[in-house]
Amino acid sequence: MVVNVYSTSATFEQCSRNELLAFVNNFLRSNFTRIEEMGSGAAYCQLTELLFPGKISLKKVKWNSRNEIDWIANWRLLQTAWKDLGVKKGVPVERLLRSKFQDNFEFLQWFKKFFDANYDGHQYDALRARNGEPLPASWTVSSRSVASKAPVVARSNPVTITARKNPCSASRNIAAGKSSVPNTVTLQREYEFTIQQLKEDLIELTKQRDFYYDKVRKVEVLCQEAENSPTVSREEILEILYETEVVTFPDF
Repeated sequence: MVVNVYSTSATFEQCSRNELLAFVNNFLRSNFTRIEEMGSGAAYCQLTELLFPGKISLKKVKWNSRNEIDWIANWRLLQTAWKDLGVKKGVPVERLLRSKFQDNFEFLQWFKKFFDANYDGHQYDALRARNGEPLPASWTVSSRSVASKAPVVARSNPVTITARKNPCSASRNIAAGKSSVPNTVTLQREYEFTIQQLKEDLIELTKQRDFYYDKVRKVEVLCQEAENSPTVSREEILEILYETEVVTFPDF
């Protein structure tokens, strides 16, 4: 029997980015270095299969595809399994596919609580379960991301947290040693890239602001209606609070 978790940022302690990455990597024997890499859906498929053996066929999971269609297929596998299990959580697929930090961070925060509520402590060889497939392979999450090779971490136990070195610091030091004089053209391109990225982030944050404001407005309307006819149920309010942007895909 699945244990559903209804939670918001106000109802449970938040995990840090490093804690969430350690959680995923230790159970899956993977080498995720960025929260955005979870946008492919592959890790969620295997973590769900870990919790509920046999509910997802790992042979169908596209572990390291760069094709968004394959990512969508992974999320469809997950949604089908969750529906059969009775998991009452909408999956904001369209937002997760964008590989934005905030969307994937919030979803992984919830999933960590869901995992803790349902994990029974059994041992699981994640690497063997996916036939030795590296997760993820060394490639960028999006065209705007800078490629960095994920370090391989040896683990004798998949649930033992292992200290990880940061490969970025070493590469930055090497690059700095090559040239101490900044290239003005390169700097200009970097600034233009940063400005464009900030503009796109602003658009996404504006959409999120409007989404949550709409929630507050709906609750306000319910409260106003309750003044004349106090029949507003707790379930109505919770439904508004927990609703997410759910994207469904037609059958292929």
